[in-house]
Amino acid sequence: MKITKVQARRHSGDTMESYLAEIVVVEVSTDADIVGIGFANAPPRVGALFQELIENVLALRVLGADPRLTTDLWEKMYREAIPRRGGEGIVRVCIAAIDMALWDIKGKALGVPVARLLGGHRDLIPTYANCAHHMPADELAERAASYVARGHRALKIRGTRSFVTPAEATERVRQVRAAIGSDVRLMVDVNGSWDVDTAIQQLKIWEPYDVYWLEEPVPPEDIPGYARVRARAGNTYIVGGEQHAGLLEFRALIEQGHVDIVQPNALITGGITDWLRIHAFATASGVPVSPWDLQPVHIHLATGLPNVKWIEYFMADHALLSFQTKLIVGPVTREEVTDEGVFLRAPEQPGLGLDLDPEIAERSLVGS
Repeated sequence: MKITKVQARRHSGDTMESYLAEIVVVEVSTDADIVGIGFANAPPRVGALFQELIENVLALRVLGADPRLTTDLWEKMYREAIPRRGGEGIVRVCIAAIDMALWDIKGKALGVPVARLLGGHRDLIPTYANCAHHMPADELAERAASYVARGHRALKIRGTRSFVTPAEATERVRQVRAAIGSDVRLMVDVNGSWDVDTAIQQLKIWEPYDVYWLEEPVPPEDIPGYARVRARAGNTYIVGGEQHAGLLEFRALIEQGHVDIVQPNALITGGITDWLRIHAFATASGVPVSPWDLQPVHIHLATGLPNVKWIEYFMADHALLSFQTKLIVGPVTREEVTDEGVFLRAPEQPGLGLDLDPEIAERSLVGS
């Protein structure tokens, strides 16, 4: 089997304010009439750059190659397309979109979900609900309670400094905890927007509210800061990795930052191929993995790999990913509610199971 074509198409959402304003969908075609699909989320006006990198730089390194050799092709794109560490930054995101499509091809060629290529299997995938809505504390508490009423036993809210002050974040924590009860896990994400002292002081204030984890308490480059916060975190787990990429960064986060759980994202780190390296290292280090966002891809990784603790579950009422969930349909999943929370059934479609809603795809297409 050989790769015959790599094509990227830009799709634009209804708003240019969101950092997910554009989605670049990649199709990798083969001489076996198997087409793999991948995608990358792009900030406003950056989709054109993604498209250029994918079609006119990275594609040259994979055309004519066997798409099943995902490790070899990842290395060629990362090391040869733009030499001397040119594969970092947004290039990793573009590599990820192609890498997803290659894994999609591998699954389709065998007639099995990508999850079946990873060596393990579980029928039910644990989730936590993303409840990081930008709304007043009382409304957020009401929304969180509605998620719990639907069966969720773990959920995450946001306390990012660019949206709320630390005091307002505390009010969110207080009201949400009161609304959901004491037996539901409550996570808080601050997106790396605090410094070490703020994180330590906030954790002291939050002790009565039993916060399960604090996510990205300090900027991603402040690995020593992670360690200092972790040493003073008490019963709250410190997690991170949402903004990290590559094995070296995650190795530092685990070995020097002493995080309790890591959150690699297959899109940010360069695709499934690179994500698997991080998962292997975390597993060998005894650190659980809980990938951030990208549910259509991460559900396969969670199905096939036992060290994936949760996947992040965005409800249909979440504005952040509304365009992505409308444009990209699949893989088909079904909820199963148990006493332990909301689970998703393992995907069954071949490959990644990704497809586009034809009406939305046509309406949102940018250019020809």
